[in-house]
Amino acid sequence: MVGAPGLVWLERCGSTNDEARARAHDPGVRAVGATEQTAGRGRRGRTWLSPAGSGLYLSYVARPRFPQALGGAVPLMAAAALAEWCAEMGVTPTLKWPNDLLLGGRKLAGVLCEAQGAPDAWIAIVGVGLNLRSPQGGWPADVPGVALETPLEAPAVAAALLPRFDAWLARVAAWGLAPVLEAWTRFAPPAGTRLRQGEMEGEYAGLAPDGALLLRTAAGPRTVHAGEVELVRWHGG
Repeated sequence: MVGAPGLVWLERCGSTNDEARARAHDPGVRAVGATEQTAGRGRRGRTWLSPAGSGLYLSYVARPRFPQALGGAVPLMAAAALAEWCAEMGVTPTLKWPNDLLLGGRKLAGVLCEAQGAPDAWIAIVGVGLNLRSPQGGWPADVPGVALETPLEAPAVAAALLPRFDAWLARVAAWGLAPVLEAWTRFAPPAGTRLRQGEMEGEYAGLAPDGALLLRTAAGPRTVHAGEVELVRWHGG
């Protein structure tokens, strides 16, 4: 184990989420990270570009002490924790619901959560992809990526993030979703940012008390509880 107690580090693997799931029965494993992924994935089965040395590829094994009914807090808290750390490093991202980190409309990081188990005894594998440096040769034409351009190495970043994730799980267990929503909102999209889900398009209008996305559309206010949301027009950094 490298960098932090309970962190398993692999030089190369298909997907850290798969590796973490295979070790989730071991209470001594907090997370699995890798220098390179060959089959990293994002939401809806998309590929996450994972070249060696360019990013943090980390899967945190969340063992919440709250019911799965509050499971929507996990991706939001992971995104907020990542955004807080980036801001402390001097780069303040904006969050796109529920869990993408953007700079100037380009993706800096993403979170993929996969839950398993019973509602009262469950875990969540929280996969994090964070671009630390631009890949050699630049970003592919179909990947709107951006990086921190930091000299920090991935195991050190993982070691810094794991205590934050642990602390956020404890906050949710103690106080519910409210602190997560407050933290997420500090990095929310600016007014005028237009988002689309399917045929519905509107302006970002905040988060509901349950963490759902609120949109202001031509047909009136709408609430998005799940699904993919696309960025239509970006206002901000």
